[in-house]
This record gives sequence, C-alpha cells and structure tokens, in this order.
Amino acid sequence: MTQVFRFDREARLQEIRRAAQMLGERPEVLAVVLFGSLARQGPRGATAMSDADILVLLADTPLPFEARLVDYRLPGVRGLEVFPYTWDEALALAREGLGPIRPALAEGLCFFERAGAWARFREGNKAFLGQGAKG
Repeated sequence: MTQVFRFDREARLQEIRRAAQMLGERPEVLAVVLFGSLARQGPRGATAMSDADILVLLADTPLPFEARLVDYRLPGVRGLEVFPYTWDEALALAREGLGPIRPALAEGLCFFERAGAWARFREGNKAFLGQGAKG
C-alpha cells in the first residue's frame, strides 16, 4: 500500500522560524538562513520528504566544526541539516565556491538576523549571488 504524506510548507516554515528565533538568543549567532528545496517555491520546491537546510552564521566560536553540528541544531525541529560556520569560514567558502554558502546567498530565507549581519554578508558577496557550489 502506498502512503501519501500531506505537506504544509507554511507550517514547516513557521516551525523553523520559531526555532531560529530561539537559536538567535545566543549572542554569537549572527544569522539563521534556510536554503535548499524548502526555501524554494514551485516545481523545484519541497516535498513532504524534504529536509531543511540551515546555515547558521556565527561571529566566532571555540567549538570545532563537528561539535557545532550538534550544538547549533534548531531546538525541536526534526529533519534538518545544519551548517554552522563562522563569518570568516563562510567568507572563505563563498570565495572558493565550496559548501552551502553560495546556494544560501542565492536562495536563502533569513529567519533570524542580528544587526543586519546577513544583509552585510550578502552585500559583501553579491558577486557570488546566483552561483552554485563547485563540484
């Protein structure tokens, strides 16, 4: 028997938005940005089986990347993949065309932003808008 899953994109976005605001209470969090299929509308958009791709832009952190993968997960949200990068790491990845930074710049929905950080990051990297990651 085939099982059909109902998908309510708006409810899913609200769930992520609430969790992003909670994560934003941490002082080192500069921005929380949703990208990937859930951020897109239309035929290339999300399905009931889509995960949420989340960029967490950090001012700085002493944690190694592996520890950040756990520490910066959105509270109470299942089915997500988190990419917690410091500002400097994200800049380097954007310039090299590696990782999720260029897709986040191109299609990201910012659900939390401290003092215009995501807008500044996008402005400083506008040459990469619309460019995907390499390889």
